[in-house]
Amino acid sequence: MSSLETKLGRAIFRNPVLGASGCTGHGYEMAEYTDLSRYGAVSLKTVTYHARPGNPPERVNEVPGGIISSIGLQNPGPDVFLEEIMPKALSALDRDQIVVSVAGDTVEEYVELCQRTVERYGDRIAAVELNAACPNVNHGTGYFSRDAHAARELVAAAKGAVEVPVFYKFNTNFENYLEVATAVSETGVDAIYTSNTPMGMKIDLRKKRPVLGNVVGPVCGPAIRPIGMLRIWNLYQAVSVPLVASGGARTWEDVIEYMLAGAAAVGVGSAQFPHPDIVPQIVSGLEAYVEREKLDSLSVLVGAAHR
Repeated sequence: MSSLETKLGRAIFRNPVLGASGCTGHGYEMAEYTDLSRYGAVSLKTVTYHARPGNPPERVNEVPGGIISSIGLQNPGPDVFLEEIMPKALSALDRDQIVVSVAGDTVEEYVELCQRTVERYGDRIAAVELNAACPNVNHGTGYFSRDAHAARELVAAAKGAVEVPVFYKFNTNFENYLEVATAVSETGVDAIYTSNTPMGMKIDLRKKRPVLGNVVGPVCGPAIRPIGMLRIWNLYQAVSVPLVASGGARTWEDVIEYMLAGAAAVGVGSAQFPHPDIVPQIVSGLEAYVEREKLDSLSVLVGAAHR
């Protein structure tokens, strides 16, 4: 067993550093800029039941300590994803690195997307991720982050429909996020993946109007890491399911801190924009850390700050 090997329920990854959905594209787009073999896994850009054009531009803009964005789950839909995009992802990533992220407006849409994916590529992916986190759509995903009963129903239905590991990614900006996580944990979900991006806005002084076409959008980057840390700390105390943290991670020290707070793995997102080779650098830092600290496994650190 590698000292960096990471288990999320039934899924086993080579290390705990994951490329977050959206920010890492479908993996293959990053191939000329970084060593993809160093990623623990990549959650591919979310595919929805129907193709979506996304939100009006401008969609991304810099803010102090990070970025503000409003993409709106733009994607070409499942037919193009399965026929054209997945083969490219498979050519760039190993099967143990591929997490397919899906989203829909109803439980039935989520389940059908999971089933279609697994029927076609079930033996070549590590897990499916139920994206209930995106704050930039008017319906569907946000509902499954804020309603505990709906979240439990969604995850239970997906787990009953496919044999591969199932992750639940949700938005912790709702006050009842611990209630939602507790309900989902009762389904036996393999991992809960957090999204901790608070909503914000920025105004263009020259144009005298909001910079984002959607007016508001989530803030990402180092500035929000303390928020993510608190969310993981609270979730670790509330549930026994493996947790994937996200929000502002850009160094190996950030990953260790998240693990001490309770995360089994950490998603790296917007840090890849200015530094597309950041994940291999983080993994190298973790390797040096475990050697220096003489650790057999990073898993001994998960939740250690609570003890």
